[in-house]
Amino acid sequence: MNTLTIERATALRAKLHEIPELSLNEDRTRKAIKDFLSEYNLEVHEHGKAIYAVSKGTEAKQNTAFRADFDAVAGADGTPGHYCGHDGHTAILCAFAAYVSEHEHRDNIYFIFQPAEETGEGAVLCTDILRENNIDKIYGFHNIPGYALGSVLTRDGTFACASTGLEISFTGAPSHAAYPELGANPCTAISELIVYMNGLLNAPHRGMLLGTVIGIDAGSESYGVSASSGKLCLTLRGEYQEEFENLVNSVSNRARELAKRDNLKVSLAEKERFPSTENHSENVKEIIFAAEKAGLTHIVLENPFRWSEDFGYYLKETDGAFFGIGDGENHPGLHTADYCFPDGIIESVLRVYEGIVYL
Repeated sequence: MNTLTIERATALRAKLHEIPELSLNEDRTRKAIKDFLSEYNLEVHEHGKAIYAVSKGTEAKQNTAFRADFDAVAGADGTPGHYCGHDGHTAILCAFAAYVSEHEHRDNIYFIFQPAEETGEGAVLCTDILRENNIDKIYGFHNIPGYALGSVLTRDGTFACASTGLEISFTGAPSHAAYPELGANPCTAISELIVYMNGLLNAPHRGMLLGTVIGIDAGSESYGVSASSGKLCLTLRGEYQEEFENLVNSVSNRARELAKRDNLKVSLAEKERFPSTENHSENVKEIIFAAEKAGLTHIVLENPFRWSEDFGYYLKETDGAFFGIGDGENHPGLHTADYCFPDGIIESVLRVYEGIVYL
């Protein structure tokens, strides 16, 4: 990988870092990506709020894709910031697209730039790019603190867990606090539902399952009035898609049963759903081969990451794999105010991508 490509990526990342934008509002970022790609011998296409570019190969027997996300995270005060490193993901893929456009290659190479990874919406908007262009395989990465700088992290099967937010709202009827039996109070249902969920998590299962109470809101501070409405917010996670779906369905069904028993109305809404990111074995082997060929440290993960990635939607459409690159053992955590993408890992990612294309 040449120095010019690394310099291009570093300069573009600095530019993108200054214009962070929240999911589905990435107008300036999208323009910056398009402007960069348009300087090279690439077919550049707009696809709704996404962009993809194509570099045609000499043999064109396969269509290989790489994906980057470009939305930012809302800070504690709601101000956007690149606290997850998507500025780095996008800058690297832009620079790699420029490199590929200047070097002969066999396959058709697609470069997909998607919005809204943080909400789980972006990949859903882009999966038809895979279908319309008959993409045979797709690759992506995420930068990960806590691991040696530039190390390559892989895992066959589930790399990142499925998850969803689950908002459960109960509505009953008010009554005087001295006569709660005359109303319909949702608090017993809420407390029993939490106990029920914990029971499911403690039962035997094949992979990791997790349920986290995100918030509870019920009643008021009027001590003479029995609560008549309440909301329970959960985040449910699972290593295996089937077990995850069973957890979501079981908690949802139990909420309906408790509502019926206690004369409550109930509404359920899923928020920010992500599928499990399940890597394909042959594509993981390609990443490992590319990393070893480049002389990079390679780490096989024993367990999947508990966080979620909408790249899983792509892997349900076609073959491919998602990998990690270490940010450094003591690098600040993702989604924290101190986090900033380390430019020192740019070369490692580029060399893995180069190895995949030019095996």
